Amino acid sequence: MMRIPFGSLPSMSALFLDYVTDWTRVRKFYAQSYSLESVAAFARQRPALGTAHRERLCASLTGDAASIRKLAAGAVAVITGQQPGLFTGPHYTILKAVTVIKLAKALNDMGVAAVPVFWVAAEDHDYQEIESATVLDKDSGVIHARVDLSNPDSSPVGWLTLGSDVSDAISKCLSSLPDSEFQPQLRQVLESSYKPGISPVDAFLSILEKIFEGTPLVFANPLQPELRKLAQPTLIQAVHQNAEIRSAVVARSRALSESGYHEQVKVDNNFTGLFAYRGKSRQPLRPEELHDDMLLSANVLLRPAMQDAIFPTVAYVGGPAEIAYFAQAAAVYQVFGRPMPPVFPRISATILEPRIDRVLKKYDLQFQDMFRGRDFIRRKAVASVQGVEMFDLVRDRLSRELESLRPALNAVDPTLAGALDNSRQKVLHQVETLRTKFVNAEARRSETLERHLDMIMNSLFPEKKLQERVINITSFLVRYGFGLIQQLERDLGLDSREHQVIQI
Repeated sequence: MMRIPFGSLPSMSALFLDYVTDWTRVRKFYAQSYSLESVAAFARQRPALGTAHRERLCASLTGDAASIRKLAAGAVAVITGQQPGLFTGPHYTILKAVTVIKLAKALNDMGVAAVPVFWVAAEDHDYQEIESATVLDKDSGVIHARVDLSNPDSSPVGWLTLGSDVSDAISKCLSSLPDSEFQPQLRQVLESSYKPGISPVDAFLSILEKIFEGTPLVFANPLQPELRKLAQPTLIQAVHQNAEIRSAVVARSRALSESGYHEQVKVDNNFTGLFAYRGKSRQPLRPEELHDDMLLSANVLLRPAMQDAIFPTVAYVGGPAEIAYFAQAAAVYQVFGRPMPPVFPRISATILEPRIDRVLKKYDLQFQDMFRGRDFIRRKAVASVQGVEMFDLVRDRLSRELESLRPALNAVDPTLAGALDNSRQKVLHQVETLRTKFVNAEARRSETLERHLDMIMNSLFPEKKLQERVINITSFLVRYGFGLIQQLERDLGLDSREHQVIQI
Protein backbone atom coordinates (compact mmCIF):
# COMPACT_ATOMS: atom_id res chain seq x y z
CA MET A 1 0.00 0.00 0.00
CA MET A 2 1.35 3.37 -1.04
CA ARG A 3 0.11 6.50 0.74
CA ILE A 4 0.34 9.98 -0.75
CA PRO A 5 -0.49 13.19 1.14
CA PHE A 6 -3.46 15.01 -0.33
CA GLY A 7 -1.29 18.09 -0.72
CA SER A 8 0.71 16.20 -3.37
CA LEU A 9 -2.40 15.59 -5.50
CA PRO A 10 -3.69 18.02 -8.13
CA SER A 11 -6.81 20.16 -7.76
CA MET A 12 -7.26 19.88 -4.00
CA SER A 13 -8.95 22.91 -2.48
CA ALA A 14 -7.40 24.86 0.36
CA LEU A 15 -10.45 24.23 2.53
CA PHE A 16 -10.24 20.46 2.14
CA LEU A 17 -6.48 20.38 2.71
CA ASP A 18 -6.83 22.38 5.91
CA TYR A 19 -9.75 20.20 6.97
CA VAL A 20 -7.68 17.02 6.83
CA THR A 21 -4.30 18.40 7.90
CA ASP A 22 -4.87 21.48 10.10
CA TRP A 23 -8.25 21.26 11.80
CA THR A 24 -7.65 24.35 13.94
CA ARG A 25 -7.80 26.57 10.84
CA VAL A 26 -11.31 25.49 9.90
CA ARG A 27 -12.93 24.46 13.20
CA LYS A 28 -15.05 27.64 13.29
CA PHE A 29 -16.89 26.36 10.20
CA TYR A 30 -17.65 22.86 11.54
CA ALA A 31 -19.38 21.89 14.75
CA GLN A 32 -17.49 18.65 15.36
CA SER A 33 -14.13 17.18 14.46
CA TYR A 34 -14.24 13.94 12.48
CA SER A 35 -12.02 11.70 14.61
CA LEU A 36 -13.43 8.32 15.57
CA GLU A 37 -13.53 9.46 19.16
CA SER A 38 -15.53 12.54 18.19
CA VAL A 39 -17.98 10.50 16.13
CA ALA A 40 -18.45 8.02 19.01
CA ALA A 41 -18.96 10.86 21.51
CA PHE A 42 -21.53 12.49 19.23
CA ALA A 43 -23.33 9.15 18.91
CA ARG A 44 -23.52 8.65 22.67
CA GLN A 45 -25.12 12.03 23.27
CA ARG A 46 -27.44 12.12 20.26
CA PRO A 47 -31.13 11.99 21.27
CA ALA A 48 -32.84 8.78 20.24
CA LEU A 49 -35.58 8.80 17.63
CA GLY A 50 -39.03 7.75 18.71
CA THR A 51 -40.18 4.20 18.15
CA ALA A 52 -42.93 5.16 15.70
CA HIS A 53 -40.47 7.27 13.67
CA ARG A 54 -38.00 4.39 13.53
CA GLU A 55 -40.68 1.96 12.39
CA ARG A 56 -41.75 4.27 9.56
CA LEU A 57 -38.14 4.88 8.59
CA CYS A 58 -37.09 1.24 8.57
CA ALA A 59 -40.13 0.18 6.56
CA SER A 60 -38.85 2.48 3.80
CA LEU A 61 -35.32 1.09 3.53
CA THR A 62 -33.78 -1.67 1.44
CA GLY A 63 -30.54 -3.59 1.72
CA ASP A 64 -29.25 -5.72 4.57
CA ALA A 65 -32.20 -6.96 6.61
CA ALA A 66 -30.15 -7.44 9.79
CA SER A 67 -28.96 -3.85 9.65
CA ILE A 68 -32.52 -2.57 9.18
CA ARG A 69 -33.62 -4.54 12.27
CA LYS A 70 -30.63 -3.14 14.14
CA LEU A 71 -31.60 0.40 13.17
CA ALA A 72 -35.17 -0.25 14.30
CA ALA A 73 -33.81 -1.41 17.65
CA GLY A 74 -32.00 1.86 18.27
CA ALA A 75 -28.71 1.82 16.34
CA VAL A 76 -27.31 5.07 14.95
CA ALA A 77 -26.60 5.70 11.27
CA VAL A 78 -23.43 6.51 9.38
CA ILE A 79 -24.56 8.03 6.08
CA THR A 80 -23.13 8.75 2.67
CA GLY A 81 -24.82 9.55 -0.60
CA GLN A 82 -24.32 9.94 -4.31
CA GLN A 83 -26.12 10.54 -7.59
CA PRO A 84 -27.25 7.35 -9.36
CA GLY A 85 -24.44 7.13 -11.93
CA LEU A 86 -24.62 4.73 -14.87
CA PHE A 87 -23.30 1.31 -13.76
CA THR A 88 -22.53 3.12 -10.41
CA GLY A 89 -20.58 5.95 -12.09
CA PRO A 90 -16.95 6.75 -11.15
CA HIS A 91 -15.62 4.35 -8.56
CA TYR A 92 -15.50 6.90 -5.77
CA THR A 93 -19.14 5.80 -5.34
CA ILE A 94 -17.81 2.40 -4.32
CA LEU A 95 -15.24 4.03 -2.04
CA LYS A 96 -18.00 5.98 -0.30
CA ALA A 97 -19.88 2.78 0.41
CA VAL A 98 -16.71 1.06 1.62
CA THR A 99 -16.00 3.99 3.93
CA VAL A 100 -19.42 3.96 5.64
CA ILE A 101 -19.19 0.19 6.08
CA LYS A 102 -15.76 0.46 7.68
CA LEU A 103 -16.71 3.47 9.82
CA ALA A 104 -19.84 1.75 11.12
CA LYS A 105 -17.77 -1.33 11.97
CA ALA A 106 -15.22 0.82 13.82
CA LEU A 107 -18.04 2.37 15.88
CA ASN A 108 -19.50 -1.05 16.64
CA ASP A 109 -16.05 -2.14 17.85
CA MET A 110 -16.11 0.88 20.19
CA GLY A 111 -19.42 -0.21 21.67
CA VAL A 112 -21.65 2.08 19.57
CA ALA A 113 -24.31 0.18 17.63
CA ALA A 114 -24.10 1.67 14.13
CA VAL A 115 -25.46 0.92 10.67
CA PRO A 116 -24.03 2.10 7.31
CA VAL A 117 -26.57 3.89 5.09
CA PHE A 118 -26.33 4.92 1.43
CA TRP A 119 -28.66 7.78 0.44
CA VAL A 120 -29.34 7.84 -3.31
CA ALA A 121 -29.72 11.39 -4.63
CA ALA A 122 -32.93 10.54 -6.47
CA GLU A 123 -34.29 14.10 -6.35
CA ASP A 124 -31.42 15.65 -8.32
CA HIS A 125 -32.26 16.71 -11.85
CA ASP A 126 -28.71 17.07 -13.25
CA TYR A 127 -29.17 14.18 -15.61
CA GLN A 128 -26.04 14.92 -17.69
CA GLU A 129 -23.85 13.78 -14.81
CA ILE A 130 -25.33 10.27 -14.76
CA GLU A 131 -25.62 9.50 -18.49
CA SER A 132 -22.24 7.85 -18.98
CA ALA A 133 -19.83 5.33 -17.53
CA THR A 134 -16.12 5.26 -18.37
CA VAL A 135 -14.28 1.95 -18.56
CA LEU A 136 -10.78 0.74 -19.34
CA ASP A 137 -10.96 -1.49 -22.40
CA LYS A 138 -8.86 -4.56 -23.21
CA ASP A 139 -5.85 -2.36 -24.01
CA SER A 140 -6.48 0.13 -21.20
CA GLY A 141 -8.01 2.64 -23.55
CA VAL A 142 -10.69 4.95 -22.16
CA ILE A 143 -14.17 4.07 -23.45
CA HIS A 144 -17.42 5.91 -22.67
CA ALA A 145 -20.72 4.01 -22.58
CA ARG A 146 -23.71 6.37 -22.70
CA VAL A 147 -27.47 6.54 -22.41
CA ASP A 148 -29.81 9.40 -23.24
CA LEU A 149 -31.64 10.75 -20.19
CA SER A 150 -32.62 14.08 -21.73
CA ASN A 151 -34.71 15.91 -19.18
CA PRO A 152 -36.20 19.14 -20.57
CA ASP A 153 -38.75 19.24 -17.72
CA SER A 154 -36.05 19.26 -14.99
CA SER A 155 -37.67 16.23 -13.40
CA PRO A 156 -35.87 14.45 -10.56
CA VAL A 157 -33.81 11.60 -11.97
CA GLY A 158 -35.90 9.17 -9.95
CA TRP A 159 -38.83 10.01 -12.21
CA LEU A 160 -36.92 9.34 -15.43
CA THR A 161 -36.81 6.00 -17.21
CA LEU A 162 -34.06 4.24 -19.08
CA GLY A 163 -34.64 3.75 -22.79
CA SER A 164 -33.70 0.90 -25.09
CA ASP A 165 -30.25 2.44 -25.51
CA VAL A 166 -29.30 1.11 -22.07
CA SER A 167 -28.97 -2.34 -23.67
CA ASP A 168 -26.56 -0.86 -26.21
CA ALA A 169 -24.59 0.77 -23.38
CA ILE A 170 -24.26 -2.58 -21.61
CA SER A 171 -23.12 -4.25 -24.84
CA LYS A 172 -20.56 -1.52 -25.47
CA CYS A 173 -19.26 -1.78 -21.94
CA LEU A 174 -18.94 -5.57 -21.96
CA SER A 175 -17.50 -5.79 -25.48
CA SER A 176 -14.88 -3.20 -24.57
CA LEU A 177 -13.81 -5.02 -21.42
CA PRO A 178 -11.50 -8.04 -21.60
CA ASP A 179 -12.95 -11.53 -21.72
CA SER A 180 -12.55 -13.24 -18.39
CA GLU A 181 -14.04 -15.83 -16.11
CA PHE A 182 -15.83 -12.97 -14.32
CA GLN A 183 -17.56 -11.48 -17.35
CA PRO A 184 -20.64 -13.76 -17.20
CA GLN A 185 -21.35 -12.67 -13.62
CA LEU A 186 -20.79 -9.03 -14.52
CA ARG A 187 -23.13 -9.37 -17.50
CA GLN A 188 -25.83 -10.90 -15.31
CA VAL A 189 -25.51 -8.09 -12.75
CA LEU A 190 -25.65 -5.34 -15.38
CA GLU A 191 -28.50 -6.83 -17.41
CA SER A 192 -30.62 -7.65 -14.36
CA SER A 193 -30.17 -4.13 -12.95
CA TYR A 194 -30.31 -1.88 -16.03
CA LYS A 195 -33.41 -2.53 -18.09
CA PRO A 196 -35.43 -0.33 -20.42
CA GLY A 197 -38.42 1.21 -18.71
CA ILE A 198 -37.08 1.40 -15.16
CA SER A 199 -35.65 4.47 -13.47
CA PRO A 200 -31.89 5.08 -13.25
CA VAL A 201 -32.37 5.23 -9.47
CA ASP A 202 -33.89 1.75 -9.28
CA ALA A 203 -31.15 0.43 -11.56
CA PHE A 204 -28.48 2.07 -9.41
CA LEU A 205 -29.96 0.65 -6.21
CA SER A 206 -30.18 -2.79 -7.78
CA ILE A 207 -26.55 -2.92 -8.89
CA LEU A 208 -25.25 -1.59 -5.57
CA GLU A 209 -27.29 -4.17 -3.65
CA LYS A 210 -25.72 -6.90 -5.77
CA ILE A 211 -22.17 -5.54 -5.49
CA PHE A 212 -22.46 -5.13 -1.72
CA GLU A 213 -24.44 -8.31 -1.05
CA GLY A 214 -23.31 -9.82 2.23
CA THR A 215 -22.32 -6.47 3.74
CA PRO A 216 -24.38 -4.50 6.31
CA LEU A 217 -25.12 -1.67 3.85
CA VAL A 218 -28.63 -0.16 3.85
CA PHE A 219 -30.11 2.02 1.08
CA ALA A 220 -32.49 4.99 1.18
CA ASN A 221 -34.42 6.53 -1.72
CA PRO A 222 -35.73 9.98 -0.68
CA LEU A 223 -38.54 9.78 -3.23
CA GLN A 224 -40.03 6.87 -1.28
CA PRO A 225 -43.37 8.22 0.05
CA GLU A 226 -42.76 7.53 3.73
CA LEU A 227 -39.33 9.17 3.66
CA ARG A 228 -40.86 12.23 2.02
CA LYS A 229 -43.42 12.42 4.84
CA LEU A 230 -40.63 12.18 7.43
CA ALA A 231 -38.80 15.00 5.65
CA GLN A 232 -41.83 17.30 5.57
CA PRO A 233 -41.48 18.90 9.04
CA THR A 234 -37.94 20.08 8.25
CA LEU A 235 -39.01 21.47 4.89
CA ILE A 236 -41.88 23.37 6.50
CA GLN A 237 -39.52 24.70 9.15
CA ALA A 238 -37.22 25.89 6.35
CA VAL A 239 -40.09 27.87 4.85
CA HIS A 240 -40.99 29.52 8.16
CA GLN A 241 -37.38 30.38 9.02
CA ASN A 242 -36.22 31.08 5.50
CA ALA A 243 -35.14 34.66 6.05
CA GLU A 244 -32.94 33.53 8.94
CA ILE A 245 -31.52 30.66 6.89
CA ARG A 246 -30.74 32.93 3.95
CA SER A 247 -29.03 35.51 6.17
CA ALA A 248 -27.00 32.83 7.95
CA VAL A 249 -25.89 31.05 4.77
CA VAL A 250 -24.93 34.31 3.03
CA ALA A 251 -22.96 35.37 6.10
CA ARG A 252 -21.25 31.99 6.32
CA SER A 253 -20.32 32.10 2.63
CA ARG A 254 -18.86 35.57 3.11
CA ALA A 255 -16.86 34.36 6.13
CA LEU A 256 -15.42 31.50 4.08
CA SER A 257 -14.34 33.89 1.34
CA GLU A 258 -12.78 36.28 3.85
CA SER A 259 -10.80 33.36 5.29
CA GLY A 260 -9.37 32.57 1.87
CA TYR A 261 -11.64 29.63 1.09
CA HIS A 262 -14.01 29.10 -1.82
CA GLU A 263 -17.80 28.87 -1.67
CA GLN A 264 -18.68 25.39 -2.89
CA VAL A 265 -22.27 26.52 -3.48
CA LYS A 266 -22.78 30.07 -4.76
CA VAL A 267 -25.53 31.83 -2.84
CA ASP A 268 -27.14 35.27 -3.08
CA ASN A 269 -30.11 37.14 -1.63
CA ASN A 270 -32.50 34.93 -3.61
CA PHE A 271 -31.30 31.78 -1.85
CA THR A 272 -34.00 29.70 -0.16
CA GLY A 273 -32.50 26.19 -0.10
CA LEU A 274 -35.75 24.87 -1.49
CA PHE A 275 -37.23 23.52 -4.70
CA ALA A 276 -40.89 22.91 -5.50
CA TYR A 277 -42.41 20.14 -7.59
CA ARG A 278 -44.62 21.62 -10.26
CA GLY A 279 -46.05 18.98 -12.52
CA LYS A 280 -43.05 17.03 -13.80
CA SER A 281 -40.54 19.73 -12.86
CA ARG A 282 -38.40 20.36 -9.81
CA GLN A 283 -37.85 24.12 -9.82
CA PRO A 284 -35.84 26.37 -7.49
CA LEU A 285 -37.87 28.75 -5.35
CA ARG A 286 -37.26 32.44 -4.76
CA PRO A 287 -38.10 33.99 -1.38
CA GLU A 288 -41.33 35.60 -2.58
CA GLU A 289 -42.60 32.23 -3.90
CA LEU A 290 -42.42 30.31 -0.62
CA HIS A 291 -45.53 28.67 0.82
CA ASP A 292 -45.68 25.76 3.22
CA ASP A 293 -48.47 24.03 1.28
CA MET A 294 -46.18 23.36 -1.71
CA LEU A 295 -44.65 20.00 -2.58
CA LEU A 296 -41.13 20.85 -1.45
CA SER A 297 -37.63 19.47 -1.97
CA ALA A 298 -34.34 20.42 -0.33
CA ASN A 299 -31.29 21.74 -2.14
CA VAL A 300 -27.77 20.59 -1.36
CA LEU A 301 -27.31 22.95 1.62
CA LEU A 302 -30.63 22.12 3.28
CA ARG A 303 -30.57 18.40 2.53
CA PRO A 304 -28.11 17.42 5.33
CA ALA A 305 -30.32 18.88 8.07
CA MET A 306 -33.38 17.25 6.51
CA GLN A 307 -31.56 13.94 6.23
CA ASP A 308 -30.52 14.08 9.88
CA ALA A 309 -34.10 14.68 10.97
CA ILE A 310 -35.02 11.43 9.24
CA PHE A 311 -32.07 9.31 10.37
CA PRO A 312 -30.23 9.09 13.70
CA THR A 313 -27.11 10.34 11.91
CA VAL A 314 -23.81 10.43 13.77
CA ALA A 315 -21.50 11.03 10.80
CA TYR A 316 -21.75 11.92 7.15
CA VAL A 317 -19.10 10.49 4.82
CA GLY A 318 -18.25 12.88 2.01
CA GLY A 319 -15.63 13.76 -0.57
CA PRO A 320 -13.74 17.05 -0.83
CA ALA A 321 -16.60 18.96 -2.46
CA GLU A 322 -19.13 17.75 0.09
CA ILE A 323 -16.85 18.65 2.98
CA ALA A 324 -16.65 22.14 1.48
CA TYR A 325 -20.42 22.61 1.20
CA PHE A 326 -20.96 21.31 4.74
CA ALA A 327 -19.04 24.39 5.88
CA GLN A 328 -21.96 26.38 4.43
CA ALA A 329 -24.67 23.89 5.45
CA ALA A 330 -23.54 24.26 9.07
CA ALA A 331 -25.30 27.62 9.08
CA VAL A 332 -28.65 25.89 8.48
CA TYR A 333 -28.12 23.65 11.51
CA GLN A 334 -27.41 26.73 13.62
CA VAL A 335 -30.68 28.37 12.58
CA PHE A 336 -32.58 25.16 13.37
CA GLY A 337 -30.80 24.84 16.71
CA ARG A 338 -29.62 21.33 15.86
CA PRO A 339 -26.10 19.91 16.25
CA MET A 340 -24.38 19.11 12.97
CA PRO A 341 -22.76 15.67 13.02
CA PRO A 342 -19.09 15.14 12.13
CA VAL A 343 -18.28 15.04 8.42
CA PHE A 344 -15.90 12.15 7.81
CA PRO A 345 -13.70 12.23 4.68
CA ARG A 346 -14.35 9.29 2.40
CA ILE A 347 -11.51 6.96 1.54
CA SER A 348 -9.61 8.22 -1.49
CA ALA A 349 -7.85 5.50 -3.46
CA THR A 350 -6.34 4.44 -6.76
CA ILE A 351 -6.45 0.79 -7.77
CA LEU A 352 -3.05 -0.28 -9.07
CA GLU A 353 -3.24 -3.38 -11.26
CA PRO A 354 -0.26 -5.76 -11.54
CA ARG A 355 0.20 -5.07 -15.26
CA ILE A 356 0.28 -1.32 -14.64
CA ASP A 357 2.68 -1.78 -11.73
CA ARG A 358 5.04 -3.76 -13.98
CA VAL A 359 5.11 -0.96 -16.55
CA LEU A 360 5.84 1.64 -13.86
CA LYS A 361 8.75 -0.42 -12.60
CA LYS A 362 10.07 -1.07 -16.11
CA TYR A 363 10.46 2.66 -16.73
CA ASP A 364 11.34 3.60 -13.16
CA LEU A 365 8.19 5.75 -12.88
CA GLN A 366 6.33 6.77 -9.71
CA PHE A 367 2.59 7.26 -9.28
CA GLN A 368 3.07 10.99 -8.67
CA ASP A 369 4.88 11.33 -12.02
CA MET A 370 1.48 11.06 -13.73
CA PHE A 371 0.55 14.50 -12.43
CA ARG A 372 3.50 16.09 -14.26
CA GLY A 373 2.16 15.26 -17.70
CA ARG A 374 2.88 12.93 -20.56
CA ASP A 375 5.96 14.80 -21.80
CA PHE A 376 7.58 14.44 -18.41
CA ILE A 377 6.92 10.72 -18.07
CA ARG A 378 7.99 10.13 -21.68
CA ARG A 379 11.29 11.83 -21.00
CA LYS A 380 11.79 9.92 -17.77
CA ALA A 381 10.83 6.63 -19.39
CA VAL A 382 13.20 7.11 -22.33
CA ALA A 383 15.97 8.11 -19.95
CA SER A 384 15.47 4.90 -17.99
CA VAL A 385 15.90 2.63 -21.00
CA GLN A 386 17.98 4.61 -23.51
CA GLY A 387 20.64 6.21 -21.34
CA VAL A 388 20.33 9.89 -22.21
CA GLU A 389 22.95 10.60 -19.58
CA MET A 390 25.21 11.52 -22.52
CA PHE A 391 23.38 14.85 -22.63
CA ASP A 392 24.19 15.43 -18.98
CA LEU A 393 27.85 14.70 -19.68
CA VAL A 394 27.94 17.14 -22.59
CA ARG A 395 26.13 19.82 -20.60
CA ASP A 396 28.51 19.51 -17.66
CA ARG A 397 31.59 19.49 -19.91
CA LEU A 398 30.46 22.55 -21.85
CA SER A 399 29.68 24.36 -18.61
CA ARG A 400 33.16 23.65 -17.25
CA GLU A 401 34.88 24.68 -20.47
CA LEU A 402 32.97 27.94 -20.69
CA GLU A 403 33.66 28.67 -17.02
CA SER A 404 37.38 28.23 -17.66
CA LEU A 405 37.24 31.39 -19.78
CA ARG A 406 36.18 33.57 -16.82
CA PRO A 407 39.69 34.43 -15.47
CA ALA A 408 40.90 35.58 -18.89
CA LEU A 409 37.75 37.65 -19.49
CA ASN A 410 37.98 39.27 -16.06
CA ALA A 411 41.59 40.20 -16.67
CA VAL A 412 40.72 42.05 -19.88
CA ASP A 413 37.31 43.51 -18.94
CA PRO A 414 35.29 42.45 -15.83
CA THR A 415 32.03 43.40 -17.53
CA LEU A 416 32.52 40.52 -19.95
CA ALA A 417 31.59 38.10 -17.15
CA GLY A 418 27.93 38.95 -17.72
CA ALA A 419 28.30 38.16 -21.41
CA LEU A 420 29.84 34.81 -20.44
CA ASP A 421 26.89 33.97 -18.21
CA ASN A 422 24.42 34.82 -20.96
CA SER A 423 26.34 32.76 -23.52
CA ARG A 424 26.53 29.77 -21.19
CA GLN A 425 22.80 29.94 -20.49
CA LYS A 426 22.02 29.96 -24.23
CA VAL A 427 24.38 27.06 -24.96
CA LEU A 428 22.99 24.92 -22.13
CA HIS A 429 19.46 25.77 -23.23
CA GLN A 430 20.29 24.44 -26.71
CA VAL A 431 21.60 21.22 -25.17
CA GLU A 432 18.35 20.80 -23.24
CA THR A 433 16.36 21.49 -26.41
CA LEU A 434 18.31 18.77 -28.23
CA ARG A 435 17.71 16.39 -25.33
CA THR A 436 13.95 17.00 -25.51
CA LYS A 437 13.91 16.46 -29.27
CA PHE A 438 15.94 13.26 -28.87
CA VAL A 439 13.58 11.92 -26.20
CA ASN A 440 10.49 12.70 -28.26
CA ALA A 441 11.99 11.21 -31.42
CA GLU A 442 13.03 8.06 -29.57
CA ALA A 443 9.61 7.75 -27.99
CA ARG A 444 7.87 8.14 -31.36
CA ARG A 445 10.11 5.44 -32.76
CA SER A 446 9.03 3.10 -30.00
CA GLU A 447 5.40 2.09 -30.40
CA THR A 448 5.71 -0.10 -27.33
CA LEU A 449 6.70 2.81 -25.15
CA GLU A 450 3.83 4.96 -26.38
CA ARG A 451 1.39 2.13 -25.80
CA HIS A 452 2.74 1.69 -22.28
CA LEU A 453 2.41 5.40 -21.60
CA ASP A 454 -1.20 5.24 -22.77
CA MET A 455 -1.83 2.34 -20.39
CA ILE A 456 -0.47 3.98 -17.28
CA MET A 457 -1.91 7.43 -17.95
CA ASN A 458 -5.38 6.06 -18.75
CA SER A 459 -5.35 3.81 -15.72
CA LEU A 460 -3.84 6.11 -13.10
CA PHE A 461 -4.65 9.63 -14.28
CA PRO A 462 -7.37 9.38 -16.95
CA GLU A 463 -8.43 12.64 -18.57
CA LYS A 464 -6.00 14.38 -16.18
CA LYS A 465 -8.10 13.40 -13.17
CA LEU A 466 -7.69 10.92 -10.35
CA GLN A 467 -8.77 7.43 -11.36
CA GLU A 468 -11.52 7.39 -8.72
CA ARG A 469 -13.20 10.37 -10.37
CA VAL A 470 -13.43 8.78 -13.85
CA ILE A 471 -13.13 5.01 -14.10
CA ASN A 472 -16.12 2.75 -13.44
CA ILE A 473 -15.72 -0.22 -11.09
CA THR A 474 -16.73 -2.68 -13.86
CA SER A 475 -13.23 -2.16 -15.30
CA PHE A 476 -11.83 -3.97 -12.28
CA LEU A 477 -14.68 -6.37 -11.47
CA VAL A 478 -14.32 -8.00 -14.90
CA ARG A 479 -10.59 -8.47 -14.39
CA TYR A 480 -10.47 -9.48 -10.72
CA GLY A 481 -13.98 -10.56 -9.77
CA PHE A 482 -16.49 -9.36 -7.22
CA GLY A 483 -14.18 -10.45 -4.42
CA LEU A 484 -12.37 -7.18 -5.13
CA ILE A 485 -15.00 -5.39 -3.02
CA GLN A 486 -14.07 -7.48 0.01
CA GLN A 487 -10.38 -6.75 -0.63
CA LEU A 488 -11.08 -3.02 -0.69
CA GLU A 489 -13.04 -3.27 2.57
CA ARG A 490 -10.25 -5.30 4.17
CA ASP A 491 -7.15 -3.47 2.98
CA LEU A 492 -8.10 0.19 2.65
CA GLY A 493 -7.62 2.22 5.80
CA LEU A 494 -9.95 4.82 7.29
CA ASP A 495 -7.01 7.24 7.32
CA SER A 496 -8.42 10.50 6.07
CA ARG A 497 -5.18 12.41 5.52
CA GLU A 498 -3.74 10.48 2.60
CA HIS A 499 -4.64 9.10 -0.79
CA GLN A 500 -4.12 5.35 -0.89
CA VAL A 501 -2.75 3.39 -3.84
CA ILE A 502 -3.87 -0.19 -3.36
CA GLN A 503 -2.15 -2.97 -5.28
CA ILE A 504 -4.38 -5.87 -6.30
